[in-house]
Amino acid sequence: METKKNLLKLAFSGSKVGRIKEIEELIKDRNYKRVIEPFGGSCCISNNLKYHDLIKEAVANDYDQYFKDFDKHLTYKEQLVKKLIDLGFVKSKNYLPKDKQETLQRLIVDIQDNKSMLKYLAKNFVFSAKRSSGVLNIKDFKYFTNELSTEQDRFFYENLNNIQLDSLDYKDFIKKYTHPEDRNTLIILDPPYLNSAQKQYNNETFFGLCETIQLLNLMKQLQNDFIFFNMVEKDSIELLNLFGFSYVYQTKRVSVSGKNHREDFMAYVTFDDQNKIFNPCLN
Repeated sequence: METKKNLLKLAFSGSKVGRIKEIEELIKDRNYKRVIEPFGGSCCISNNLKYHDLIKEAVANDYDQYFKDFDKHLTYKEQLVKKLIDLGFVKSKNYLPKDKQETLQRLIVDIQDNKSMLKYLAKNFVFSAKRSSGVLNIKDFKYFTNELSTEQDRFFYENLNNIQLDSLDYKDFIKKYTHPEDRNTLIILDPPYLNSAQKQYNNETFFGLCETIQLLNLMKQLQNDFIFFNMVEKDSIELLNLFGFSYVYQTKRVSVSGKNHREDFMAYVTFDDQNKIFNPCLN
């Protein structure tokens, strides 16, 4: 963690840390001064771009205020792990014995209403299928595995202090932090995915096709270069073609749980050619 060749990482469902190197390669000659993340999530993209000195300023939308009490989360985890090890808990990919499950659940009963804390601890104590459901309670904490140290998380959080965080609806965030045809700013769009259950998000409404089209239409109006993530490649390409965007893309297959995989689509949209692209959907 002493060299900037390393990535800042944080265990977070849907984190895009695996795409950081691709993004950095795409933009290395573009000389962006600023990056904004309207759907911040783990804020790993803006955090890494700032850490690697590829941009001078970064603003991320911590909509769920995941990082509001993050220092407390780190301390709580350290103390909890120490207690468990002292009680004879051993890291394993299997379910804890029933008595140890009950011991773990008793130890965390004081945070049963702290959704943000439960989400942070879940990587170590809750199976992935349940984590993706979006609704966690202490009865789901049944195993003891993954990286138990908080060193990596602390380093990530220390560097996050170099990022400006806000907590707004994504439309208000974009309105506040962008202006049209800003060639110095790159926008990172990682919205809830089409064709996904979206259970892990705290949305009041489902972020579906209509919302995605509205988002891309807003980008068409702004004409700021942006990176767009979604899930199914064919659907994502059709959406981008609908607006006549000029883009390059790459799709990876990522593990969901067990042998289950899904597509992870990423496109880099630029406005150098003033969008004079033939549109097969509208022509």
